This record gives sequence, structure tokens and C-alpha cells, in this order.
Amino acid sequence: MGSAVGADFSDEDLAVAEKLWALTELPETVREAREAAWGLAGFGLAYPVIMGVTRSAEAAGGAAIQFLFSWLLGLVAWGFIRGASGVRVLAIILALAQAVVGWRTQPNDIPFEQWIVAVLFSLGTSSAVVYQLCRAEAKEWFGADV
Repeated sequence: MGSAVGADFSDEDLAVAEKLWALTELPETVREAREAAWGLAGFGLAYPVIMGVTRSAEAAGGAAIQFLFSWLLGLVAWGFIRGASGVRVLAIILALAQAVVGWRTQPNDIPFEQWIVAVLFSLGTSSAVVYQLCRAEAKEWFGADV
């Protein structure tokens, strides 16, 4: 009854746990890319709601389209694990798509000043995700050839 928590585990169990922990431990570049992706996705969820409340349903719809790829990128970022090279490539593609769609979509009901802030945030954050995922440390961790 008074046993220590670790006393119930064999050395083999602890070795397996350490190996699994190492698989989920993210290098700084990957962690920063994941956090940027989640921040972009969060903004992409809040922005249409704010436009809907302060402007109109049409503005909310346009804002949602403008940040559609950010939501997908945020979901993909949950899959960042060692050796998942395909997840890295998908995240880069989604970040680039977000940058393009964020720039090319200008809803009629959103004033230019608000639109340009959203565009600059989208471009900056998407670029940060791509940059971090293309760094050598991230490529090595994901097991990417390129």
C-alpha cells in the first residue's frame, strides 16, 4: 500500500515509456511551427465570429473562407510526431495555401484596414510555419529527405 509509484514498473517498462516519450518530444523548430499553426487556427476561428458579430453574415462567411486552410493546418499540427514526413509536407502545403487564399480573398463587407491586418497576420504566421518546418532540425526529426 505504501509503495512508490515507480516501484510497480520493470526496467523494461520504463525503457518502453522513455522510448515513447522521446517520440513525442518536439525539437524547438517543430514546437514553434506547431504553436504558430495553432495560433493561426485560433485566429481563423475567432475572426469570422468577430466579423459576424460586428459586421454581417456575409463578412463572417468571407472571413471563414479567408482562413479555411488555417483550420486544417491546426488539425494537422496535432499529428506532429517523429518520422511523420508526410505530415510535415502536408503542413507546409496547407500553410502555403493559407497564405495564398488569405491574400487573395477580400470579402466585400470587411473594411480594408481590418482585412489587411488579417492578411498580414496570415502571411506572417504561414511563413513562420513553413520556415520552421524547412529548417534542418525539423527535417531531420520528421525524417524528411528534402
